[in-house]
Amino acid sequence: FWLLPLQTSSLIGKFLSGQAGRCGTPPVIQSGELLVFPLQEYQQGDTVEYKCPDFYILEGSPTITCHNGQWTSPPVCLVACTASEEDMDRNNIELKWVVRSKLYSTSGDHIEFRCKPGYLRDPSSSSFRVQCVEGTLKYPRWPEQKEQVRGVSFKQLVGVSSQNWFFWGDLSQILPAKVRVGCKLIRISK
Repeated sequence: FWLLPLQTSSLIGKFLSGQAGRCGTPPVIQSGELLVFPLQEYQQGDTVEYKCPDFYILEGSPTITCHNGQWTSPPVCLVACTASEEDMDRNNIELKWVVRSKLYSTSGDHIEFRCKPGYLRDPSSSSFRVQCVEGTLKYPRWPEQKEQVRGVSFKQLVGVSSQNWFFWGDLSQILPAKVRVGCKLIRISK
C-alpha cells in the first residue's frame, strides 16, 4: 500500500480518466485576439494563433500550444505611437518627412521632427529623432518663439552682409508671406 501526495493522486486520476494534458480556454492578451473562436477545452498538442491590430507589433510567437495541461507563453501586442498635430503644436514642432497631420508608428520605429518656422531648437531639448517605445514618444521641445521683425522685407535684406542678419527656421522650406528674421543694428557710412 502506497501513500501518494494529494497533488500526485489528482494527476493520476486525471490521467486514468483521460483528462491529462487537456487545456482550458487560451489566455486573453491585451489588445490582441485569437484567429479562431476559442473552445472551452483543448487536447494535448492543440495550437491556437493570435494577431494584433494594425500598427501594433506582435512580440513572441503568434502560436501557443497546449502542453501537459498548460498553454505555452502567449505573445504580447506592443502598442503603436501616434504623433498628433495637437501634441506637435504644444511642442512647436512638425514632422520632418511626412505631410500629414497625424502619423502612426509601430514600437521600435524612429520619427524625425523639426522646429516650426520661427522657432529655434531648445538646447536642453531631446533629440529631433525619437523612438516609439510601447506607445510613447518623448517629443523634442522648442518653447521660445523669436520676435518677428516688422517693416523689413526679404528684398531689403538682399545684399546685406550675412553677419548683420540671420533667419530662424529652415530656409529649404517654402518661405511664408512674412519671413521671420532677426536683425542686428547696422550703420551705413556715407
